[in-house]
Amino acid sequence: MVDGRVLVVCKGDRSLDIVDLEQGSIGTVISSGDRPHEVAASHDGTIGYLPVYSDVGVGAPGADGRAVDVIDLVRARILTTIEIPFASRPHLPLLGPDGMLYVSTELDNSISVFDPRSMRLVRRLATGAAQSHMFAFAPDGRTIAVANVTPGTVSVVDSRSGALRGVVDVAATVNRISFDSGGRLAFTADQQSPRLAVVDTGLLRVDRWIDLPGTAFGSARTTDGRHLVIALRWASQIAIIDLATHEIVAAIDVPAHPQSIVVHPDGRHAYSACDDSDVVVEIDLVERRVERLIPTGRNPDGIVWSPTPHSTG
Repeated sequence: MVDGRVLVVCKGDRSLDIVDLEQGSIGTVISSGDRPHEVAASHDGTIGYLPVYSDVGVGAPGADGRAVDVIDLVRARILTTIEIPFASRPHLPLLGPDGMLYVSTELDNSISVFDPRSMRLVRRLATGAAQSHMFAFAPDGRTIAVANVTPGTVSVVDSRSGALRGVVDVAATVNRISFDSGGRLAFTADQQSPRLAVVDTGLLRVDRWIDLPGTAFGSARTTDGRHLVIALRWASQIAIIDLATHEIVAAIDVPAHPQSIVVHPDGRHAYSACDDSDVVVEIDLVERRVERLIPTGRNPDGIVWSPTPHSTG
């Protein structure tokens, strides 16, 4: 039995779907603002963080979000809102190893850091590039790799000192990013060609390219660190890459336009939100097949796994 929940941001409904993986039930929270894209959950699964991004895509003229909705995941309601003191289009939230809430604030060319207890901004980490849309922590929490969309670069930031170590040229356009288990190599896909960049965050260069059967989007390493699971968005497939050989060992057909990837702590299952199909697909990584499809709201995008919290009444 698969435990816990997946939290899925449905852009078309401006909502957060809370999917219980054991029961298959869904609770929905409506955002207070324009089109959230991504979500994070506290380690105990009680609180969610939902940045209010914009009513348009990256780089397009439109609303400039400056808030993060704080969600009670037990009662499925908005608790409060963190106000950002500048127009920023906040996008990806991640809880850092220091317990702080990190949010990409792309109009500010930065990652903003908030204390989730006081709900206050405590510092800003400069990325040295525009459209700092997505980012990832290395497993030790020290290094942050940031994908800057149309600059087509990856910024490498020291999370403790806040120092910008450097900016790596990658491709014309990038988007999502993830780390290997060693914490040195980051993966980001070229959004115009079917290839995956392997960025050495120590040497600040592209270490190699991995050819793909289609243009890719989100990725995540497996719990054992041996494979990378990656969404081939336009091919409507989930691919599995052997990180020792850099070869694709499986390409699994899924509903249209898989977006981000999250791997379940059990190491056997992975999930992706399929934007054009309004479903979350559950992949069995051992059998390398689709296990089930879970209906969602419209245009599901950002997705995270969360433990199931216990209600306090």
